[in-house]
Amino acid sequence: MSPTVLSGTETPASLAGGASPAGGTDVRSISTENIESIQIVRGIPSVEYGDLTSGAVIINTKAGREPLRVKAKANPNIYQVSMGTGFELGKKKGALNVSADYAYNTNNPISSYQHYQRATTKLLYSNTFFNNKLRTNSSFDFIYGKDQRERNPDDEQTKTASEGRDIGFTLNTNGTWNINKGWLKTLRYVLSGTYMDKDSYYETVYSSATSPYSMTTTNGAVLSNFAGQHIYDANGNQITNFGPEDINHYAVYLPSSYLGHYEIDSREVNLFAKVTSSLFKASGHVNNRILIGADFRSDGNVGKGKTYDPSTPPYRSQYGHNSSFRPRNYKDIPFINQFGAYVEDNFKWSISGTHDLNIQAGVRYDHTSVVGGIFSPRVNASIDLIPNLLSLQGGYGIAAKMPSLLYLYPENAYFEYININELTNENIPESQRLFMTTTEVRQVDNSDLKIAQNHKAEVGFNLRVGKTNLNVIAYKERLKDGYVMSQTFNTFNTFIYNEYQRTENGIELSSSLPVLSTYAKPTNNLNIETKGLEFDLNIGRIDAIRTAFQINGSWMRTKSWRQGYSFYDNSEDAASARKPVAIYSQEGNASYKQQFVTTLRATHNIPRIGFVVTMTAQAIWQQSNWNTFGNDSIPVGYLALEDASVNMFPKGKYTTTQQVKDAGYGYMLNNVSHNNAIKESYSPYFCFNLNVTKEISNMLRVSFFANNMFRSYPRRESKRNPGSYIQLNNRFFFGLELSLTL
Repeated sequence: MSPTVLSGTETPASLAGGASPAGGTDVRSISTENIESIQIVRGIPSVEYGDLTSGAVIINTKAGREPLRVKAKANPNIYQVSMGTGFELGKKKGALNVSADYAYNTNNPISSYQHYQRATTKLLYSNTFFNNKLRTNSSFDFIYGKDQRERNPDDEQTKTASEGRDIGFTLNTNGTWNINKGWLKTLRYVLSGTYMDKDSYYETVYSSATSPYSMTTTNGAVLSNFAGQHIYDANGNQITNFGPEDINHYAVYLPSSYLGHYEIDSREVNLFAKVTSSLFKASGHVNNRILIGADFRSDGNVGKGKTYDPSTPPYRSQYGHNSSFRPRNYKDIPFINQFGAYVEDNFKWSISGTHDLNIQAGVRYDHTSVVGGIFSPRVNASIDLIPNLLSLQGGYGIAAKMPSLLYLYPENAYFEYININELTNENIPESQRLFMTTTEVRQVDNSDLKIAQNHKAEVGFNLRVGKTNLNVIAYKERLKDGYVMSQTFNTFNTFIYNEYQRTENGIELSSSLPVLSTYAKPTNNLNIETKGLEFDLNIGRIDAIRTAFQINGSWMRTKSWRQGYSFYDNSEDAASARKPVAIYSQEGNASYKQQFVTTLRATHNIPRIGFVVTMTAQAIWQQSNWNTFGNDSIPVGYLALEDASVNMFPKGKYTTTQQVKDAGYGYMLNNVSHNNAIKESYSPYFCFNLNVTKEISNMLRVSFFANNMFRSYPRRESKRNPGSYIQLNNRFFFGLELSLTL
């Protein structure tokens, strides 16, 4: 769990390196050198797998006796070395596998000051008990990672430097108990726990950084630049407002340029448990295999969180007027607990002994913190129309994706209002110049957040003729209630902005005006529709030329859009310049992407000399993107400054921008561009990859690869911006791998 370091007034991102809090795992920490097999669950997955949108990847590591293997690989960006072996400990004492690897990566060889290092170690013990009825694997994984950007000697302006260090370990045990009593056949279990210590920092010189900053986190607190000192107006009324918790806090006005430095202390704790029972019953031509199981996950963080010197904080938020942010202690964030339970029947009926009907049907229930629970039914079916020749398949299911930490426990939104600023007034002695701010704190509410659901349906067929196999799948899926940070009617609040000035009588109130403060909150406003067609043609190996051919391809079209309203504030920061906020309808606005890609893979081998060549030719036949727009140039209402009330215009009252101007609402008009409505489409282009492997005796193997080997970089002129060009294709990339087995 990697908490965000941004407040509710900002959009999701990450600071000081690491994965975004709205994203997933940093895959750089995963070593691929000890993998025995990878299972890719495509289409509509079994209900055994939860917390996903579409498909899953299951990785199995090596266990048992294994010769010593040493691998080394190098390319322009990565140097990596790894080793592993497995040996038996003696009769009935099991086996121990040991592996380790080290990798060094530089994204850009000419920017060597920015690099990433990773080291991993794995110990895996496997054994069988009770006359081979219980098979177990228990492992210990150690992970070290360091993502560093040293200060570039040529960077005298920003002086940017950062570092993120990860040290952690994972304990895992899993096993299968073969019971074989009645219907109950096996019982599988998994228990794992991970602890990851992540320390990071980021520093840079901020420019154009002038803004107020107060050290309080108390709503309504009024602090001055004199810590612990109360300020009174000309009538003797107290203006400042703070309690004992803010006695040592004060307000500062940040300079235009300063060196900012902040740190993040993250200590992630992840616990996972899963148990699955497998039942089987055969009756005549009918077989039933039933899965019943449950899993539990708990993720939390006991780190100190983000910290920094309050006199030089990170760069201010520019999301909304007067928005600010504060440190956050990760220990204050509750653990996220997720429980899942599932049942599934895998039904097989051999009709007339030749036609097999297979139905996989099940339902899953997930319950997680804050958002509650949801049921996810899924069904897959296939039938042999012509035995060993043609079969049909189809399915429908719902996959539920739980919200991440960013959406479950968002940070508070902070706002800073300057009440008086005399810091540049040379008529006042410097030691007496007053600077005072009021802090507004809003709890970012997500009580109406729902669990995102992806509805997917697919249908296809499988045709087998001799060695040739053709599989075709057409699918359509709809992601509903997707997560996104958005403004809503409830995220606008009226605040009475008091401004003061010094007169002959003392400090007096000069203005008291309403202003609107706003922030983004977790919502379910994102929707994505995807439809497509995939095919995979495996011709098999042609013995005469010792070459195997495989062709696969896909056509896909994606539509994404946000529901609800959008808002436009054309005000300046000054309280006297604030204006009502315009409301726009998002109906009709959507983004589209479409592409058609095929890949031909040919694998040629000469067994006598241990030589294998794989050539891959990828063709992008069509690729395009465009947007559609509804009425995004005419406001449909506004939010009042006085009370944030919603005032909608009568439907159809304003149909042109001139009518809006004539009514006195010209300041609400948003200058929109429909340039993206022009369809950007690229003519076909191609990419060729080569992989050559040579085995030298039974111990040494050398592999060389070259991606985009012909260095094809087609340029296409933009239709939206004639005269500018877009460069396509992946960059040329090559590398070498040595593998030694003893």
